[in-house]
Amino acid sequence: MPAIVDDPAKLASIDAGDLTSLVPAGSSITSHAQTIGAVVGSGPVPNDEIALAWLDEGPAERSTGLIVWQRFEDESWHAVYAFTDPPRKGVFGIRLDMGDVTRDAVADVLSLEDVGGSGACGTYRVIASGVDDASEIFRRDTCDTQIAIAGRDLRVREAIFRSDDPHCCPSAFRESTLRWNGSSWDEISSEVVPNDPDGR
Repeated sequence: MPAIVDDPAKLASIDAGDLTSLVPAGSSITSHAQTIGAVVGSGPVPNDEIALAWLDEGPAERSTGLIVWQRFEDESWHAVYAFTDPPRKGVFGIRLDMGDVTRDAVADVLSLEDVGGSGACGTYRVIASGVDDASEIFRRDTCDTQIAIAGRDLRVREAIFRSDDPHCCPSAFRESTLRWNGSSWDEISSEVVPNDPDGR
Protein backbone atom coordinates (compact mmCIF):
# COMPACT_ATOMS: atom_id res chain seq x y z
CA MET A 1 0.00 0.00 0.00
CA PRO A 2 1.18 3.61 -0.44
CA ALA A 3 3.35 4.99 2.35
CA ILE A 4 1.61 8.39 2.09
CA VAL A 5 -2.11 9.12 2.25
CA ASP A 6 -2.88 12.59 0.91
CA ASP A 7 -6.12 12.20 -1.05
CA PRO A 8 -8.55 14.86 0.31
CA ALA A 9 -11.48 12.43 0.48
CA LYS A 10 -9.43 9.87 2.43
CA LEU A 11 -8.10 12.56 4.75
CA ALA A 12 -11.66 13.66 5.48
CA SER A 13 -12.63 10.05 6.22
CA ILE A 14 -9.69 9.65 8.62
CA ASP A 15 -10.69 12.86 10.41
CA ALA A 16 -14.21 11.41 10.73
CA GLY A 17 -12.82 8.27 12.38
CA ASP A 18 -12.69 5.88 9.40
CA LEU A 19 -9.12 4.52 9.44
CA THR A 20 -9.50 1.84 6.74
CA SER A 21 -7.38 3.80 4.26
CA LEU A 22 -4.43 3.43 6.67
CA VAL A 23 -4.26 -0.38 6.36
CA PRO A 24 -3.74 -2.61 3.29
CA ALA A 25 -6.76 -3.05 1.03
CA GLY A 26 -8.87 -6.03 2.02
CA SER A 27 -7.55 -6.16 5.58
CA SER A 28 -9.34 -5.29 8.80
CA ILE A 29 -8.15 -3.28 11.78
CA THR A 30 -7.72 -5.54 14.80
CA SER A 31 -6.24 -3.12 17.32
CA HIS A 32 -5.36 0.53 17.32
CA ALA A 33 -3.93 3.16 19.60
CA GLN A 34 -4.15 6.82 18.76
CA THR A 35 -2.33 9.70 20.40
CA ILE A 36 -3.20 13.21 19.31
CA GLY A 37 -0.39 15.70 19.46
CA ALA A 38 1.98 13.23 21.10
CA VAL A 39 4.94 13.80 18.77
CA VAL A 40 6.37 17.30 18.96
CA GLY A 41 6.91 18.48 15.40
CA SER A 42 8.94 21.33 13.97
CA GLY A 43 5.87 23.24 12.80
CA PRO A 44 3.19 25.10 14.71
CA VAL A 45 1.19 21.94 15.51
CA PRO A 46 2.59 18.67 16.92
CA ASN A 47 2.33 15.58 14.74
CA ASP A 48 -0.68 13.37 15.32
CA GLU A 49 0.16 9.67 15.50
CA ILE A 50 -1.86 6.49 15.02
CA ALA A 51 -0.63 2.91 15.47
CA LEU A 52 -2.73 0.24 13.75
CA ALA A 53 -2.57 -3.55 13.80
CA TRP A 54 -4.26 -5.24 10.84
CA LEU A 55 -5.30 -8.71 9.71
CA ASP A 56 -5.79 -10.00 6.16
CA GLU A 57 -7.60 -13.34 6.05
CA GLY A 58 -7.24 -13.93 2.32
CA PRO A 59 -8.48 -17.08 0.63
CA ALA A 60 -4.99 -18.55 0.33
CA GLU A 61 -3.20 -17.30 3.44
CA ARG A 62 -3.51 -15.17 6.55
CA SER A 63 -1.15 -12.27 7.27
CA THR A 64 -0.87 -9.64 9.98
CA GLY A 65 1.06 -6.45 10.46
CA LEU A 66 1.46 -3.14 12.20
CA ILE A 67 1.78 0.39 10.83
CA VAL A 68 2.62 3.59 12.69
CA TRP A 69 1.38 6.73 10.95
CA GLN A 70 2.13 10.39 11.59
CA ARG A 71 0.34 13.42 10.16
CA PHE A 72 2.73 15.95 8.68
CA GLU A 73 2.29 19.71 8.51
CA ASP A 74 0.56 19.53 5.11
CA GLU A 75 -2.14 17.30 6.76
CA SER A 76 -1.01 14.18 4.82
CA TRP A 77 -0.43 10.92 6.72
CA HIS A 78 2.96 9.18 6.37
CA ALA A 79 3.82 5.61 7.40
CA VAL A 80 6.92 6.05 9.58
CA TYR A 81 7.25 2.42 10.75
CA ALA A 82 5.73 -0.87 9.63
CA PHE A 83 6.16 -4.63 9.61
CA THR A 84 4.26 -7.55 8.10
CA ASP A 85 4.27 -11.03 9.63
CA PRO A 86 4.46 -13.79 7.00
CA PRO A 87 1.77 -16.48 7.19
CA ARG A 88 4.35 -19.11 8.25
CA LYS A 89 4.90 -17.23 11.53
CA GLY A 90 1.38 -18.18 12.60
CA VAL A 91 0.43 -14.89 14.28
CA PHE A 92 -3.17 -14.89 15.51
CA GLY A 93 -3.24 -11.17 16.15
CA ILE A 94 -1.29 -8.16 17.38
CA ARG A 95 -2.05 -6.39 20.65
CA LEU A 96 -1.02 -2.79 21.27
CA ASP A 97 -0.37 -0.63 24.29
CA MET A 98 1.11 2.86 24.56
CA GLY A 99 3.19 4.67 27.15
CA ASP A 100 6.21 6.91 27.48
CA VAL A 101 8.93 4.33 28.17
CA THR A 102 11.64 6.51 26.59
CA ARG A 103 10.89 9.32 29.06
CA ASP A 104 10.82 12.05 26.42
CA ALA A 105 7.16 13.13 26.82
CA VAL A 106 6.30 11.25 23.61
CA ALA A 107 4.10 8.14 23.63
CA ASP A 108 5.76 4.90 22.47
CA VAL A 109 4.09 1.68 21.25
CA LEU A 110 4.42 -1.76 22.88
CA SER A 111 3.19 -4.53 20.59
CA LEU A 112 2.76 -8.29 21.02
CA GLU A 113 2.51 -10.61 18.03
CA ASP A 114 0.57 -13.49 19.58
CA VAL A 115 1.32 -16.96 18.20
CA GLY A 116 -0.54 -18.74 21.01
CA GLY A 117 0.30 -22.23 22.17
CA SER A 118 0.44 -23.52 25.72
CA GLY A 119 3.36 -21.19 26.45
CA ALA A 120 1.56 -18.04 25.27
CA CYS A 121 4.41 -17.42 22.84
CA GLY A 122 4.94 -14.27 20.83
CA THR A 123 7.15 -11.37 19.87
CA TYR A 124 7.21 -8.18 21.91
CA ARG A 125 8.44 -4.91 20.38
CA VAL A 126 8.78 -1.33 21.54
CA ILE A 127 8.50 1.29 18.80
CA ALA A 128 9.79 4.70 19.87
CA SER A 129 8.34 7.74 18.12
CA GLY A 130 10.28 10.79 17.01
CA VAL A 131 9.51 13.75 14.81
CA ASP A 132 8.52 12.42 11.38
CA ASP A 133 9.85 8.94 12.19
CA ALA A 134 9.67 5.94 14.52
CA SER A 135 12.08 3.09 15.23
CA GLU A 136 12.15 -0.26 16.99
CA ILE A 137 14.22 -0.16 20.19
CA PHE A 138 13.21 -3.48 21.76
CA ARG A 139 12.35 -6.93 20.43
CA ARG A 140 12.02 -10.22 22.29
CA ASP A 141 10.73 -13.57 21.01
CA THR A 142 9.54 -15.43 24.06
CA CYS A 143 7.22 -17.95 25.68
CA ASP A 144 5.84 -18.14 29.22
CA THR A 145 6.61 -14.43 29.62
CA GLN A 146 4.56 -11.28 30.01
CA ILE A 147 5.93 -7.82 29.20
CA ALA A 148 3.97 -4.70 30.03
CA ILE A 149 4.40 -0.96 30.40
CA ALA A 150 4.60 -0.06 34.09
CA GLY A 151 4.75 3.68 34.58
CA ARG A 152 7.68 4.69 32.37
CA ASP A 153 9.44 1.31 32.48
CA LEU A 154 8.98 -2.19 31.07
CA ARG A 155 7.94 -4.90 33.52
CA VAL A 156 9.00 -8.44 32.54
CA ARG A 157 7.52 -11.55 34.24
CA GLU A 158 9.13 -14.84 33.17
CA ALA A 159 8.13 -18.32 34.31
CA ILE A 160 10.82 -20.46 35.96
CA PHE A 161 10.28 -24.21 35.61
CA ARG A 162 11.91 -27.00 37.59
CA SER A 163 12.43 -30.30 35.82
CA ASP A 164 9.30 -31.84 37.36
CA ASP A 165 6.97 -28.82 36.94
CA PRO A 166 3.90 -29.33 34.73
CA HIS A 167 3.70 -26.67 32.06
CA CYS A 168 0.68 -25.11 33.70
CA CYS A 169 2.42 -24.46 36.97
CA PRO A 170 5.96 -23.04 37.10
CA SER A 171 7.71 -23.10 40.46
CA ALA A 172 8.46 -19.38 40.38
CA PHE A 173 8.55 -16.21 38.31
CA ARG A 174 11.42 -13.85 37.65
CA GLU A 175 10.10 -10.28 37.78
CA SER A 176 12.37 -7.64 36.27
CA THR A 177 12.13 -3.94 35.49
CA LEU A 178 13.85 -2.52 32.40
CA ARG A 179 14.54 1.19 31.95
CA TRP A 180 15.59 2.96 28.73
CA ASN A 181 18.78 5.02 29.17
CA GLY A 182 18.66 6.75 25.81
CA SER A 183 20.53 4.09 23.85
CA SER A 184 19.85 0.72 25.53
CA TRP A 185 17.89 -0.97 28.32
CA ASP A 186 19.15 -1.21 31.90
CA GLU A 187 17.80 -3.86 34.27
CA ILE A 188 17.12 -1.80 37.39
CA SER A 189 15.55 -4.56 39.45
CA SER A 190 15.06 -8.33 39.36
CA GLU A 191 13.68 -10.81 41.86
CA VAL A 192 12.47 -14.40 41.88
CA VAL A 193 8.98 -14.78 43.33
CA PRO A 194 7.67 -18.26 44.27
CA ASN A 195 4.48 -19.24 42.51
CA ASP A 196 1.51 -19.58 44.84
CA PRO A 197 -1.33 -21.07 42.76
CA ASP A 198 -3.72 -20.74 45.70
CA GLY A 199 -3.04 -17.00 46.03
CA ARG A 200 -1.71 -17.26 49.58
